[in-house]
Amino acid sequence: MNSATEKITTNTRIIKNLLTKYVDSFRAFKELINNAIQANAKNIDITIVYNDSLTVKSGIEKLSIQDDGCGVPYSEIKKRILQIATNVKKSGQGIGRFSSFQIGELMKIETVAFDSRNQQYSKTRLAIDTATLDDIELEKTAVKIDYDYSETTRNTTYYKVEIENLHHNKQKRVAKKNLLIASFNKDQIAAAIFEHYPFEIFNEKINFTVNGRKIDKNEFVLEEPKYKKVTYSNINQQVFDLNFHFYKIKTSLNKVKVFLQAENAGIKSVAYEFTYSSDWYTPDLGTWFVYIDSNLFDSDLFRNIDLENLGEEETKKLKSVIKETINDFFKTRNKKFENFINRLENDQYYPFKNEKPATNSQEIVFKKIAYLIEEKHQIVESDDQIRTFLFPLLNKAIADGNIEYIFNKVLKLSDENLDKFHSLLQKTDLENVVHFASKVAAKNEFLSFLHEIIYGSIASYVKERSQLHKIVENELWLFGEHYNETPHLWSDRRIGSILSDLTNRFLHYEPTADENNLIENTEGLNNITDLFFLNEKINDYGEREIMVVELKSPKCAIGKKELNQIDAYAFTLEDYGALPTEKVKYKLYLISSHLSKFAKSKVKSSRQKYPDQPFLYDRKTEKNIEVYVVEWSEIIELCKRKLKYLSLQLDIKDRSVKDKFEQEYGTLMDPRIKTQLRQIK
Repeated sequence: MNSATEKITTNTRIIKNLLTKYVDSFRAFKELINNAIQANAKNIDITIVYNDSLTVKSGIEKLSIQDDGCGVPYSEIKKRILQIATNVKKSGQGIGRFSSFQIGELMKIETVAFDSRNQQYSKTRLAIDTATLDDIELEKTAVKIDYDYSETTRNTTYYKVEIENLHHNKQKRVAKKNLLIASFNKDQIAAAIFEHYPFEIFNEKINFTVNGRKIDKNEFVLEEPKYKKVTYSNINQQVFDLNFHFYKIKTSLNKVKVFLQAENAGIKSVAYEFTYSSDWYTPDLGTWFVYIDSNLFDSDLFRNIDLENLGEEETKKLKSVIKETINDFFKTRNKKFENFINRLENDQYYPFKNEKPATNSQEIVFKKIAYLIEEKHQIVESDDQIRTFLFPLLNKAIADGNIEYIFNKVLKLSDENLDKFHSLLQKTDLENVVHFASKVAAKNEFLSFLHEIIYGSIASYVKERSQLHKIVENELWLFGEHYNETPHLWSDRRIGSILSDLTNRFLHYEPTADENNLIENTEGLNNITDLFFLNEKINDYGEREIMVVELKSPKCAIGKKELNQIDAYAFTLEDYGALPTEKVKYKLYLISSHLSKFAKSKVKSSRQKYPDQPFLYDRKTEKNIEVYVVEWSEIIELCKRKLKYLSLQLDIKDRSVKDKFEQEYGTLMDPRIKTQLRQIK
């Protein structure tokens, strides 16, 4: 065996940064595989020495890769190995052969190749240890090379790289990009190699072996790959082909992974990895790997330049086309979910069959949960009696903000997915949006009901009308937002007794035609009297707010007499010494279905004094007393306007929630045809 010493030559002095530029250690390892493929190798043998001793932090002692490609003859070792960052290759910097330095400090090379200069086969060995390299005067670093020649004519060429002194095993802190990732583990290495070289393995262009065991395509692929070509026009109207390759994989992952492949010195290499989620894809379809290559992608993409460098608009358009293409693929396959949704929407017990949900999110959540329950219990195919109560209860639980409870107790998600879902709820306010939207919808429904029993065919609602005060007592938000969630409350019986007595004295009487306050056509309702109730509330400032509501009977309009009586009532409260003054506010409401012409004129003039306070008729000064005179139609209209504004804001929030939902946890509950393509970094 002969020996020689050669110097490393380079165009840069920052070798360690240049030669360890990959995102992770497996990406660097793939560069060695790519070199083997470029050398026309048909067989690539990978050896990983696993060691579980405490001194080997990574669990791996060393790695090697050997191919049966053309090798490198001794006469070209200096040019093709020791010249760094030169134009040895037609593309790239010619540094891929040194990617092993991202994994370990010591690289050993052994190669046999036909040397055309000597017309013999050369066998060459050399080792480079980056721990001994001098960054400042790199060109002075000497490398010992052992070589020998043979006249054998057998095709025995090969190229072998061994990596030792792994960075991961150092006792000091190691940069993340130098750590051995999970892809190197015993139970993952074969799948990781297949994941990145499916075309070569499936079509048996290259035989990969790991520790003596061949990677068999039948271990990973369930059926013939599917191919689809899509024409893509970029924002500059340049046309490119996007080539989609769909592989159905043998694994329990039950998800879709998408890989962008870029041209890397003649090899299609995975540059970016994404997860895809959409309701067109459901777990029962199995695991799919989708590989996309195009002349739109170049080697810069593989060299880890950010995909976003294509530009925000271009990236958005590209992702949209990719998602639509994959959607179309799974749409033709996914009949199960589509059929379930069709059956669900046509089911007589489907809660949104005859009425719209409060928000789109509510219906989306309902469909998703119903589908997951269907997987276990076949609810759509079950007895009608089950769906009669199951669907309403499920929808009510969602509307009440119990989404997390459903996933935890009913669907029994795994702890991991439950944690993800809990985090998602915190980030998106999904529960709050659905719950709040349901409340807004319920209030709108109540306003319609209230209008009907006051102004509609009231003969059909005599019982409800006679109990109107009981109904209104539970819907105090009609009198202002600050009464939201406020129950009917009365604590001071002494004050309540005084107010009740005063109400009977001043406000209860029989209307007459002479006083122009008698509403005609109330036959059958004359036994319904005026309705009166009290409510006491402690506001945010610690002040007691006492509300007195006088609801006039159906036959009584508010006229001159009623206005005089409410004035007298307010004055008496103001002058009544037994009623407290300090930190107490009295609000008096006089409400009827109609106001007489006189009352409308009087009320309109009085309200002009208080333009910022709806329906305020008078304000006293000795005590904090406010008097409101109003028609039911005005209250209903004001509440509807407020709810319409809330609905508009809610719609905006609902869209925001869905967008956030897609970004954070698209695999659990996506809109029906909405799709997510999330990059794995």
